[in-house]
Amino acid sequence: MKKPTKIILTLGAAVILIVLVVVLTNKQSTESNTTGIKTTDENLLVGDWVRTDASYLVKIIKVNEDRTLDAQYFNPNPIKVGKANWEESYGNLKIIIELRDVNYPGSTYTLDYLPDRDMLAGDYYQAVEGLTFYVEFARNK
Repeated sequence: MKKPTKIILTLGAAVILIVLVVVLTNKQSTESNTTGIKTTDENLLVGDWVRTDASYLVKIIKVNEDRTLDAQYFNPNPIKVGKANWEESYGNLKIIIELRDVNYPGSTYTLDYLPDRDMLAGDYYQAVEGLTFYVEFARNK
């Protein structure tokens, strides 16, 4: 075999080896990223949640596969829940509860589940006043 042919074949083999290493490295990196995402059990949302600054209660009865919640709200009397949903993003759970009742025309809780504290925390939009407040709910055990 002539010297130029050996050089071309050696360079070609080196290029193929480098491409294989890059492809395999990227594949392993992608696999570790997707399996490294921590998922949280949405059923942790089920329970009675009492607001820490008042006697308001969110009762989550069931978490549905269609990302809705069977939920009730009390202040201290029942207030109609217009809709209640949950979502998960990168292992973080969030709930959105919209109230539809007298004096609650679209007031909305947007709360994140904090697993390290077993709490719900986030914003309460008070529709009548047009104000948003930070609130926390502790699990009623």
